[in-house]
Amino acid sequence: MRPPLWKEIIHSLRCLCPNCRQGAIFRGKFNKVLPRCPHCGLNYYPESGYYLGGMIMTYIATTFTLLAIYIPSLFLPESKTFSQNEGFAFWMIVAVLLAFAFVRNCYSLWLTINFWIDPWRPETPRIESSTQ
Repeated sequence: MRPPLWKEIIHSLRCLCPNCRQGAIFRGKFNKVLPRCPHCGLNYYPESGYYLGGMIMTYIATTFTLLAIYIPSLFLPESKTFSQNEGFAFWMIVAVLLAFAFVRNCYSLWLTINFWIDPWRPETPRIESSTQ
């Protein structure tokens, strides 16, 4: 029996493997998706172009957040300190920063929802141990 979707969404916000909920999805600080779970071996790339849906989710989240900030700002008193070009550059920078802020969660959410709908098996179960 599958766990409730809302619990899976909460796990996805922690960017953990949807199968074992222990392995990381990303490597380092940048948005580099690992090829498979370091704990259970689940393939994070089940097919070519898999994260296109995650990119679309990132675009939608960025757009709605940007609009939620921009539209109320139209009702604020107009300031003459910035030119129209500077304002445009400001909103472009905000959009890019929002996209970078959302990409990890959107990719993780995409992977988790897809795995919840149609789970696939890990390729090779393996547990990495640190031997030092």
